[in-house]
Amino acid sequence: MVQKTFFTKMKQCVFRFAKFITKQIKFRIIPKSLLYRFVLIILLPLILLQTILFVFFYERHWNTVSRRLALDISGEIQTIADYIVHQNPTMPEIDLFLKKVQSNLWLDVSFIPNARLEQQNVVYEGSVFHLASALLALTYPVDMKELSNQSQQISLQLSNGVLKTIVPRKRFFSSTVHVFVIWMIGSSILLFWIAFLFMKNQIRSIERLSKASELFGTGHDVSFKPSGATEVRQAGYSFILMKNRIQKYLSERTTMLAGVSHDLRTPLTRMKLQLSMMPSDETTQDLLADVSEMEQMLNGYLAFARGEGKEVPQPINLDELVLQIVEKQRKLGQKINFHFEENICISGRLGEISRAITNILTNAHRYAKRTSVSLGIREKMARIVIDDNGPGIPQNKQQEVFKAFYRLDASRNKATGGVGLGMTITRDIVLSHGGDVSLSKSPLGGLRVILDFPILVADEL
Repeated sequence: MVQKTFFTKMKQCVFRFAKFITKQIKFRIIPKSLLYRFVLIILLPLILLQTILFVFFYERHWNTVSRRLALDISGEIQTIADYIVHQNPTMPEIDLFLKKVQSNLWLDVSFIPNARLEQQNVVYEGSVFHLASALLALTYPVDMKELSNQSQQISLQLSNGVLKTIVPRKRFFSSTVHVFVIWMIGSSILLFWIAFLFMKNQIRSIERLSKASELFGTGHDVSFKPSGATEVRQAGYSFILMKNRIQKYLSERTTMLAGVSHDLRTPLTRMKLQLSMMPSDETTQDLLADVSEMEQMLNGYLAFARGEGKEVPQPINLDELVLQIVEKQRKLGQKINFHFEENICISGRLGEISRAITNILTNAHRYAKRTSVSLGIREKMARIVIDDNGPGIPQNKQQEVFKAFYRLDASRNKATGGVGLGMTITRDIVLSHGGDVSLSKSPLGGLRVILDFPILVADEL
């Protein structure tokens, strides 16, 4: 029972560890880019395959070949030594025999009669490991030392002298395996580079589609031609159909609103004319005020519903634009402190961005006595921060003010002007440029409005 509980706990620990490793691989190792994920899909199996082949084939093959070459050399040296010891030849016969050996076996062999070995040492390391191991089979005392990187000297102590053999490296070391490994790695790198270029070319069409979607979402006129694989082309054609439907919808909405504007303005104008011709009394003045309010609401609604209109995006020097708006507001009596960074450029529709900033400053002028404006760059976004010392907006209603025709209580009621579309229009303009609007409490005690615009110049696709 105790053993079963122990194995159960071990199983749980292994499962938790595997789950932890999986999360680390998923969130830290796997790249976010689609291109590099493709690269990882290609690279990991390639590395795994090469490792397996090297460990289980190339290394084993190299060891086998090197061992057999070493055994051949040790056998040849043993044969030469046995001939000199057991056949007891004369020195001329030994010299003749060694000349034949040198010409046929690629061994530089010499015999020193009546000599003794100074030392007996064999080093078992590096590329001579198999050769040193094979020399253990010799029945004579042996000494091996490296003459150069290209040869080894093997000395045997015989009964009548010392037999010295210089073995060239190519006799005991097979370079074919290493050449094959180099070719294998080189070809793998070449194939991987070709696959990488192909993948990069396929990803480029997806990036172009993403760029076109981003530009269209910020109000730019996009000319996009689908390319790439079948699935990417299908997504591109779907994007074009969606773009055409949206543009058609916006065009029809604008046309409809133009007609509604004409139809509604005509009876309102007649009503104002008839009321102006009637005797001026309290009832007439109330009716004129109602008609004026209706006309103001109609103008505000039409301006909101028309949205972007036909204004073309263009490069805008934002610091110069905000400075011009601030100067206009100062001429109207608004007290504004303006701090800005120079040369902040964005891409957008000049009239709309000017209107969005003016809406916020007009609200601040209406409800506050002091306003502060700052312009700078934050995280690759052009940020306009507008603070005032007015009554502000409660935190639970800061998102409500972006709703169309929404008005706050007495601090911002109908008597103060407006129909509840200023913040709505401002937010739509900023969002259509790929930016964002946020509200918070100002250090001055009132409302803080933050307008973020992307620093973006439209590229031709």
